Amino acid sequence: MQIDMNPRPLVWNTDSVKRAFTLIELLVVIAIIAILAAMLLPALARAKLKAQSITCVSNQKQLSLAWIMYASDYSDTMVPNWLGDPRSWIDGSLGNVNDLPGATNLTAIRNGLLYRYNPNAGVYRCPTAKGGPTIGAPAYMATVQLVRHYSLQGRMGGADAAAAAKYGAVDTTGVLGAQYPQYAKMSQINNPSPAEALTFLDESINTLDDGYFAVDATDYQNSPTVRHGRSCVLAFADGHAERWKWLALNVDQYIWATVTQNGVDTTRDLRRLRNAVFRP
Repeated sequence: MQIDMNPRPLVWNTDSVKRAFTLIELLVVIAIIAILAAMLLPALARAKLKAQSITCVSNQKQLSLAWIMYASDYSDTMVPNWLGDPRSWIDGSLGNVNDLPGATNLTAIRNGLLYRYNPNAGVYRCPTAKGGPTIGAPAYMATVQLVRHYSLQGRMGGADAAAAAKYGAVDTTGVLGAQYPQYAKMSQINNPSPAEALTFLDESINTLDDGYFAVDATDYQNSPTVRHGRSCVLAFADGHAERWKWLALNVDQYIWATVTQNGVDTTRDLRRLRNAVFRP
């Protein structure tokens, strides 16, 4: 065998060699992805909130339909909205949702007089709400998933002195005074009109207790939520529901909150809420 004493040098075919990314190029790509993500995430968060708001609107429309159907079956009489009473739109005798066991007790929903008109416990819950109250409640409530996030505005079916005397219900006339009586029939709704008169709403996680939403004449008694991006979903006596963007309200308040919280004046938001309950 003859050995070539002058071998030719190896020649690489550069066309067949795959070029890899350098570390700097990889870092640049990662940085671009991070910038795009930072730009897109807020938009995605807003889209998620909007989708949840749409579900919340749907839930309250379904509750409103059940509320109207009840009155139709009972000669225009509203479903009772009596404090701590089993003969109400929810069974208030089973405790409120600010503590256990009431917070997770589905029986309170199923025993309510509205449930048979829409037997779906899911429509009583807001999809945006996570956990329970964080103010004025035991610490363990912060992680509890509540069975209900909506309340019914107090004038709609609240008990007056006559109902208290006849049925033993709690007279709630004193919430707004005799000047603004509790409604017993749909035909009594006026000033505001049914299209402007508040029924159900998404309540602050920190005042959500017995299902009766009380509006005070000067400050907040119960408070609406802000969890839909500083907004709240509300339903009205004509059956429609909508989302309200608050002008100043930016936290889920505790009970009996004043119009000024942490230096923020929410008078305009309270006035708007009151105008959906009574007109001076």
